[in-house]
Amino acid sequence: MATMIPPLPAADAPGSEKRVFYAFKVAPGTEKWTILHSLGISSGWTGEFGEIDFVIIIPEFGVVCAEVKGGRVTHKDGTWFTQRFGATVQERLKRSPFSQAQKGMWKLDRSLDLKFGVGSWESRCPIGWIVILPDVDCPPVTPEFTRDEVIDQRDMAADFVEKIRNAPSLVNLSERRDLCPPTGATCRRLLSFLRPDFDRIIVPATSILETERRILALTEEQYGVLDAIADNQVCIVKGPAGTGKTNIGMEAARRLSLQGKRVLLACFNRNLGYWLRKYVDDQGLSGIVAGHMHALLRDRISSSSFADELPAATGEDDADLYGRIYFDLGALAVEEADERFDAVIIDEAQDFEAERLADVLKAFTGGAVDARTILLGDFTRQALYGKSADTLERLRSAFAGAPTFALSINCRNTRRIAMQTDLMCGFTGTKVSDKQVDGDLVEVFFEASNDAAIARASHIVTVLRTAGYPAQDVVLLGHRRRENSSVKDSKALGGWRLRDTSSAGAGELAYSTIHSFKGLERPVVIVIDAGASGSDETDSLLYVAMSRARVRLFVICPEEARGRINQRIADWARAQTMAGAK
Repeated sequence: MATMIPPLPAADAPGSEKRVFYAFKVAPGTEKWTILHSLGISSGWTGEFGEIDFVIIIPEFGVVCAEVKGGRVTHKDGTWFTQRFGATVQERLKRSPFSQAQKGMWKLDRSLDLKFGVGSWESRCPIGWIVILPDVDCPPVTPEFTRDEVIDQRDMAADFVEKIRNAPSLVNLSERRDLCPPTGATCRRLLSFLRPDFDRIIVPATSILETERRILALTEEQYGVLDAIADNQVCIVKGPAGTGKTNIGMEAARRLSLQGKRVLLACFNRNLGYWLRKYVDDQGLSGIVAGHMHALLRDRISSSSFADELPAATGEDDADLYGRIYFDLGALAVEEADERFDAVIIDEAQDFEAERLADVLKAFTGGAVDARTILLGDFTRQALYGKSADTLERLRSAFAGAPTFALSINCRNTRRIAMQTDLMCGFTGTKVSDKQVDGDLVEVFFEASNDAAIARASHIVTVLRTAGYPAQDVVLLGHRRRENSSVKDSKALGGWRLRDTSSAGAGELAYSTIHSFKGLERPVVIVIDAGASGSDETDSLLYVAMSRARVRLFVICPEEARGRINQRIADWARAQTMAGAK
């Protein structure tokens, strides 16, 4: 019995093809044959779509393309007609059955040349053709065909296998030295191209695209805030992580720029500043100056008469330099240069000293009463630089009369990431829309040693890499610099080389401190050395780290944090239960 692919004919296949199908299937002498029913050939291969009723692959012999015409067959005035059983109308054919069979053969031959290359074993396989008329006797022979090129109803009742093997178009090729009968291996390669078995599952790396498409759409709440801030000269926009503050800042800057305004778009975090500047450059928004506030002030101080008063940086923790000197000298340098903006938009406003920020922005706007000022910040747990809990009130005092607009709908994270972040870090008031995708479970691990934590991180990376995630979609976050973290001695994790975010290239896993990654995001985040001491600083770091993940989140904690984290989750669940009872 031949191997039929598919094993059964399609339900809507013509009756004549079904009869031929089952005749092939049980015919003796076809045990090594593979027969493909109804093989389509794309126009991309040959310029015009075609279909071959049967492709018969015979090891050590060749390939035969069979064209089947069932029912009544008529030829009149140079035109061919067929009429199926029970039909009252004849069907006119565009070309004769013999021309159709030959055309199918040529299309198949051409596709093999294009796929495997001229001169390959597959392209040197002999290919012939034959016409099968299962319901009638052979028509009168003409110069277009010979009797041996037709299998009619009498042949079907006899040994038609030999008729196929002796198809003249195939036999005549036997003497050609440029052709080679296909071996078993060649037949398998032909089959893998013509009709392969496959199972395309939805792997995590590709399902990310649909998840992110649903997450990234602006919410109605964001549109409402955009409209509200357009009606105010000075305003504050507050919201937890993931509610879209940075998106609103960028969109507000874009709209003001299109109105002919000169806009300053700045933030506290260096890496976010680089990203904002790249966004502005990529969009070609020439009316916007964007970047990291300290870098913007340093450039202006360095070009002013106050340059000699700027001391060298002693590190990211030099609070006096970054918190006072930059702003005091920066305001003087901006006034000296008489640089003016029609609008200033400040992201991460919670990390600035309110009074000094107000002084610098007054210098940038020249104190113009019609200047626009938009401040965006998270006043729950994203203030990482020792700012007091009353930062929002201090901003309101420094920018007198500034109305405050609140964002509360998370539009960055999946439901499970948003909820797990609140569970582990303390409730922040984030709301998750009913339309938000659930996403994958957040995986939290407790490890007793650095070695165990490294092994866990390596295993996670290996799983992600083998699942098809690209390295650039993944980031490893820790609260210490890499040289002081648990992965300080690791040059690679799970098959990816480990580099700092500033130097990580394609195919390399990026590591960043949580401080440096604030304001940024990735589809996949792995948090290491995740503490839960209960202090505001530790909780804020964990909150920022977890909320950077858009689609997948893994958290690796020291074993000693297990009790506190589990207690916090239990307390939250108890509070929810009590709230529901009321």
